[in-house]
Amino acid sequence: MEQDPRESGRPDPDALLREVERAESTRGKLKVFLGYSPGVGKTYSMLTEARVRQRRGDDIVVGVVETHGRSETAALLEGLEVLPRAGGNYEGINLWELDLDAILARKPEVVLVDELAHTNAPWCRHPKRYQDVGEILKAGIDVYSTLNVQHLESQNDVVTRITGVRMKETVPDWIIEEAEEIQIIDVPLETLFERLREGKVYIPEEAQRALESFFQRGHLVALREIALNIVARKMDAELLTYRQSRAISVPWPATEKLMVCLGATTSAPELVRKAYRMARDRNAEWYAVHVSVPVLGPQSATRQAYLAEALNLAERFGARTITLSGPEVVPALLQFARENNVSQIVVGRPRRTTLFGALRGYPVYRLLRRQSEFDLVLIAPTLAKQRTQQPNRRRRVDVRGYLAALFVLAVASGLNLLIEPYANPTSLYAIYLLSTLVIALSFGLGPSIWTAILSFLAFDFLFVVPKYALAIKQATDLVGAVVFLVTSMVVGQLIQVSRRQAAALRERAERSSLLEEMARELLAAGDAASTTASCGSETRESAWDHIAGTVIRYTAQAAPAPAIVLFKTSQGRLELWARTEESLELTKEEVAVAEWVLAHGEEAGAGTETLPSTAYYFVPMASAETIVGVMALKRSAESLLPEQRRILRSIAGLGALSAARWLPTS
Repeated sequence: MEQDPRESGRPDPDALLREVERAESTRGKLKVFLGYSPGVGKTYSMLTEARVRQRRGDDIVVGVVETHGRSETAALLEGLEVLPRAGGNYEGINLWELDLDAILARKPEVVLVDELAHTNAPWCRHPKRYQDVGEILKAGIDVYSTLNVQHLESQNDVVTRITGVRMKETVPDWIIEEAEEIQIIDVPLETLFERLREGKVYIPEEAQRALESFFQRGHLVALREIALNIVARKMDAELLTYRQSRAISVPWPATEKLMVCLGATTSAPELVRKAYRMARDRNAEWYAVHVSVPVLGPQSATRQAYLAEALNLAERFGARTITLSGPEVVPALLQFARENNVSQIVVGRPRRTTLFGALRGYPVYRLLRRQSEFDLVLIAPTLAKQRTQQPNRRRRVDVRGYLAALFVLAVASGLNLLIEPYANPTSLYAIYLLSTLVIALSFGLGPSIWTAILSFLAFDFLFVVPKYALAIKQATDLVGAVVFLVTSMVVGQLIQVSRRQAAALRERAERSSLLEEMARELLAAGDAASTTASCGSETRESAWDHIAGTVIRYTAQAAPAPAIVLFKTSQGRLELWARTEESLELTKEEVAVAEWVLAHGEEAGAGTETLPSTAYYFVPMASAETIVGVMALKRSAESLLPEQRRILRSIAGLGALSAARWLPTS
């Protein structure tokens, strides 16, 4: 067996590789000036360091800096090159934002971008300023920026509970994780209070209100501690990489793995945030797992939206999102945990912790009762009540099943009246039970229960002494009728569970075979076309017609929604090649988004972090060598489960690989 390099005194190759990649990367480096409150001096410190670097001869420009009327801060801008901002009008108001294109064209060594959590004007390329920073870094330009700790997405719930104020502008935590350097700007509380009183943070009237609300001593102490902990964790991670890359002989514990169990509940997104903080604090790999089990009734669109939101949030936080299928939740969770060496299982406590709930068999109670080798972490939700304060929408009832039940019961009762002289009561029970089964198979749970109750009443009225009255004199008849009612209801529900379980297994099997069938179809078409002697434009167009149609067809199976396929022409422009509906058209703005996706090879559009104001979700169709086109789905990416988005990316990739074979060769 090969010896672990950390035990043999040799450097960890993974850690060495990370350091080499870090040193050779052409990506710009991000430095964040992190504070625990407005007024601690983040912008002042950023400008001071920029002036020091300028004196050393470095090329420094100011992309955007907010002085907020502070003369000391404004004085530091003197002598620095300040790029003009891009202006635009929104609802009659002139707004001035960071000119991203000017920075990319100027290409300095370092650009200063203040207030990382800022929300851009609607006409900007990206809705958030941190996304502008991401594009600047990708271009190889270093960035200095400022951020307050309360604007980190993972701290949103914590800050709300501490201060009573929910921050609407947040940034994802990868900003901190990928930053080359974080400089914490920490000043004593008394110094901050003095700045407030002197009007150096807000004007006097606003300063007094701030002192009475957000700027309370307890709030600031808590925020200050959060900021210090975040920086300390990042330093620990960097120190760990350093030790591993230099084979420092210190014993390391086994890597922790954490699994959070998610259901379609209002508290699922909050549970994801808390699990992420736990995994980050422990430097642990983590999974977000949902178990899809057959249920008696269909899941509402609202509950499905909660689940999709939680899984998408977990994916953004770096979790591996997994959807399992099985007849029961707990065995599926434990089997997954054992197969993936999970050490901790995180579950949310049900909002109604009643004896009835425990007897019903909530998964959390079954996990608590079950002996296992895992640590179980129980988290109580705090925001569920706020999210459920919405008007209840009445679900439309399909009356066809209930009317069909009346007809089937009439037929069954007539048949029983005919055979009553020749049959025993058990046979009459069986015919009514058969009626319940027919309705359960055809129309579902509600009509089947309705049929069972009416069958009980009809049997009592027509065949139990005294006849033609809803009364039972003999105890044996009463017992038999009640047993019949219970049996009918239970059998009807079991049929529904079996149908839903079969449908879930069928859906999973269809998704598993979807990509295989598509690849086989495209490969067969490519082999047939390869026998063609020449690849002229007509042949290429015919091949692309087939490929685009195949992509559209399989996209509809993976995520039902109107879809469009656009291919890149020889002139480098996008041309609409196939669509699910003839009426589908892209506006000029949507075409511009598609061209951006073609140029950058990244997803954009509805539900993404790039150009989200369009109605379409755009996915690049990229092969190993080039991007051949764009697939557009008229649906928000946020409404799709991570598994669906992965399938869509695979469909786009398979289509691109097949289409790339028909590109003209130079």
